[in-house]
Amino acid sequence: MRVYKIMAAMMALAAVSCTSRNAGETAGTPAGKDSKVWSVSMNKICKEWDGQWQGMTVASDGMCYFGSSTHSKGHGAGFHRFDPKTWQHTMIAEDMTYVCGEQDTPSQQGKIHSPIVECDGWLYFTTHLSNYWPEGIANYTGAHVFGYRLSDGTFRDFGIVKPRYSIYSAIGVDPQRKKLYVFVVPFLEELYESDGCHLYSIDIESGEKEDLGLVVKGRKGAAFWFFIDNGGNVWFSLWKKAYDYENDEGNLYVYRPSEGRIETYVDVLPKGKLIDGSPVTDETLLKQRAWTWLSPLPGREKCYFTMGCLGGGDERLWLFDPSKDVRSGEAFEEVAYVGSTYFESAIGGNRFYFVQYEDLQDARTLFSEDEREVDPDSPAYVDRKLHLRSIDLSEGADHNRITDYGPIIDQDGRAARMIMSMAADDQGHVFTYGSWHVNSFKEATLQYLLFEYPGGDLYRLVKRGEFFAVINAGK
Repeated sequence: MRVYKIMAAMMALAAVSCTSRNAGETAGTPAGKDSKVWSVSMNKICKEWDGQWQGMTVASDGMCYFGSSTHSKGHGAGFHRFDPKTWQHTMIAEDMTYVCGEQDTPSQQGKIHSPIVECDGWLYFTTHLSNYWPEGIANYTGAHVFGYRLSDGTFRDFGIVKPRYSIYSAIGVDPQRKKLYVFVVPFLEELYESDGCHLYSIDIESGEKEDLGLVVKGRKGAAFWFFIDNGGNVWFSLWKKAYDYENDEGNLYVYRPSEGRIETYVDVLPKGKLIDGSPVTDETLLKQRAWTWLSPLPGREKCYFTMGCLGGGDERLWLFDPSKDVRSGEAFEEVAYVGSTYFESAIGGNRFYFVQYEDLQDARTLFSEDEREVDPDSPAYVDRKLHLRSIDLSEGADHNRITDYGPIIDQDGRAARMIMSMAADDQGHVFTYGSWHVNSFKEATLQYLLFEYPGGDLYRLVKRGEFFAVINAGK
């Protein structure tokens, strides 16, 4: 694997980020159809994009829509489209801060860190703050909810849901009742000390926002996914790896619009098992049980979910059926043993795709977002390959039979180091966004050193870059 060497002159040259704000710019139409893995360098478009979490979908028009995120104090999230028929990548918006009309504010709309959901030909997603240092948090205006119309590329800004609050990160849509739901959270200390996380609804037609109640009081929190069933009930869990909550060690929550209240099912999420069937016994992991990925089935009567890496350590794929008894555990049906998983999971056709380290023990104990920061030229670096894998969900298939497509290495020999955003279609295309090895400094991320030097103006090239990639699982 070729990896560039950082030089002061290169850093100075790369310190100029892209300046274009126009939609419709493309990365060209390659002959990638014949590649097993084909990628597009995001940092050749914008040096400051440094990651992407969630924020990817295959829409009803067959195209993949996705975000590109940053921790920059001067640049926000991008929004993109990829057409698997023409193999054309299009940048719809380079900086969502401009789409929000907030380009003159000192804090950016730096991420599309939410699912992207669809209803009646519109995609819906949320923004999230980029700059986590005190100045950025203090000046953050608040997260926006956006609609994007597929037919003509029109954005609709529903505005800031709760001033100075972000959305971290769930959004869901009730297509019958034309309602959006978002999980609103404070990042400013004075707000999470005095208030907490709220569930909000947005009426799609009128844009009216309603506070449905406080979910978590007195601290930051997160809910990454909503399952909105065909009765309009909003199911969710709270992510516990980074936050502590009182009286939540595997709770499941539901907002029932017919009753106008949030109901708590205490300690009902299944206790973890490893891929060999042995139980998870670590008490800390058992307390961290939470949905870390989910996907509704057609009709929204049920949903698939996982609780793997950073969600309690369970290594199974599950089916949740809210029509069955939740408290007794009848609502949770074990589908398959797949090993540790996280955001890098997707349903495409009748297959469940997921990304893991080749060694299942590595997948269980290592987090790729941390591993991507290890200097590949240092003695501490170990070349652990990420593999794409899947199981067949067809009726009668052996759900525990795992297909391994091999290490994720693109047309130019780059290997994936982290994937936190993934979608799939029914044609065997798996779409990913993540951090990869690079072949030159031109492909590298220019990262703001907010954690090392909070409040400073220092940037550095890191020995990785951001890439959108298509994996031809059929090959």
